[in-house]
Parts: sequence; structure tokens; C-alpha cells
Amino acid sequence: MKRYMWKLTVGPVVAGVCVALAAVLTDGEGASPVYAAANEVTFPPLDQLVHYTTVTRGPTREHMLTSREALGAIQAGQPVPVGTHVVLTDYQSDVLYRYLVSQKTGPGVDDWQFQWFWPDQSIKADENVAQCYSCHQRSRRERQFMFTFSDALSFK
Repeated sequence: MKRYMWKLTVGPVVAGVCVALAAVLTDGEGASPVYAAANEVTFPPLDQLVHYTTVTRGPTREHMLTSREALGAIQAGQPVPVGTHVVLTDYQSDVLYRYLVSQKTGPGVDDWQFQWFWPDQSIKADENVAQCYSCHQRSRRERQFMFTFSDALSFK
């Protein structure tokens, strides 16, 4: 009898927690977040990129890099070339923590993909790259998906 009562009490509670957790993880809409997986983004040769600005917020320091060709296109008011990498090199308390690499993968304005990498250049699989894309598309679509577009535009 006790065993039967346990199933009636705990079963619905567990099911309710699972449903609530699923709603929280998906904001109640659509599928759950997509975390980093292999995509078209390649890790670029950092020594061939230009450091065009640094963003500092508390213990976080972000060095931004891209190619001279991308900087030239931005300054000429043109789209960056397909294949362009924009790299955020993320330092936490002056220690290299990770890289966020965005790559222009096609000719369209929305043809960007994102990938997080560890310092050894392996994919950092616990990052939500769909969220990166969504934020950059929503707020920086007309600025080459870049939060540092103005810095790239004024870089000499």
C-alpha cells in the first residue's frame, strides 16, 4: 500500500518539475537552446588578423580582431568578404579564457555563424551559439553583426 501511495505522490511531482524545467529552459517557446556543435566556423590564423580595439569591463578584457580586408570593406561602406572572421579574445583577470569567433559564411547580410573555442582552439561545447546569433542579428544586423562596428570604422 505504501509503495502504491509513493507512486501516486512522487510521480506527478517529478513530471511537474520536468515540465516546469522544460518551460524555463525554452522560455515556453519552441525547442530547447542549441549549444555549440561543429558548424562552418573555422578557427582563424590569429597572426594574420588585426587587433582593432579592446573592450574592458571590470575583470573582463576583450581584444577584437579581424582582417585588413574586412576593415577596408567596413570603411568603404561595403559588406565584409565571405570567409571574414571577427574574433573576440576573452581575458578574465588577465588570463586567456576563450575565443568567440564569428564568420561570414555567405553573401547575405544574415550569413554569419558563431562558435566559442577554448584557448587550445577546441570547441567550447557548453555555449549557446544560437543566442549569440540572435542577439547580433537583432541589434547589429546593419552593422556587419558587430558591436564594435564604430571601432572598426575608425581604425587607422
